[in-house]
Amino acid sequence: MPKFVIMLIAPVMALLSSCSDQYNIMGNSSVPTYDGNVLYLKVMSADNSVAPYDSAEVVHGRFGFEGIIDTVCMAQLYMGTNSLLPIVLESGEIQISFTDTEQTVRGGTLNERLYKFLNENARLQNEIQNNTHSLARLIMAGAGPATHLQIERRNENLQDRLDKLWTNFISSNSDNVLGPIYFMEYTSQYFYPVITPQIEKIIKHAPESFLQNPEVQSYLRDARFNMRLMQGDF
Repeated sequence: MPKFVIMLIAPVMALLSSCSDQYNIMGNSSVPTYDGNVLYLKVMSADNSVAPYDSAEVVHGRFGFEGIIDTVCMAQLYMGTNSLLPIVLESGEIQISFTDTEQTVRGGTLNERLYKFLNENARLQNEIQNNTHSLARLIMAGAGPATHLQIERRNENLQDRLDKLWTNFISSNSDNVLGPIYFMEYTSQYFYPVITPQIEKIIKHAPESFLQNPEVQSYLRDARFNMRLMQGDF
């Protein structure tokens, strides 16, 4: 084959490979009721509805998905109408494991980031819940104000750590699919769109791709309107 033909093929192949990603998900389950059931990978469609993307049957505790995606995207793993866990459809090998007590996801750069965040979030949420229960028990036992204050300060510290966990995760992933999705999850805690100092910090350093996300754009437009309204600018 002439050298110039080889030179032309190489960049074309590189271009083709850069336009798509192959995902390969291998899973195992020790949950007896999962056997014989079909698992569905579902992604968000253009009209914000969840649409099936791939499916696999659990056979003798094993299942798998593989395919080509044009762009990295967020998906949910379902069994029937029950959402089991979130997963990023990205290139590389991803391993999912189900037991009676836990669900684990390993492999894939974004999935590793996601589950490190989700595990830390769950740990802090449990600490906050346990701390709140401790306060309730101490109140019932007649503990003094000093004890109440100590536990309330600990709760404030935990809430602050939780808030920083979320804002740091969103900021560090503002250039990929995780940033906008978890920004919208984070802002859902507010009764109406607002711009807090934490949100201001996120958007100040966010790339254009994040700010141009339709859901993020809509939230920020409404939030800025509300902030102007609260400040009496109308």
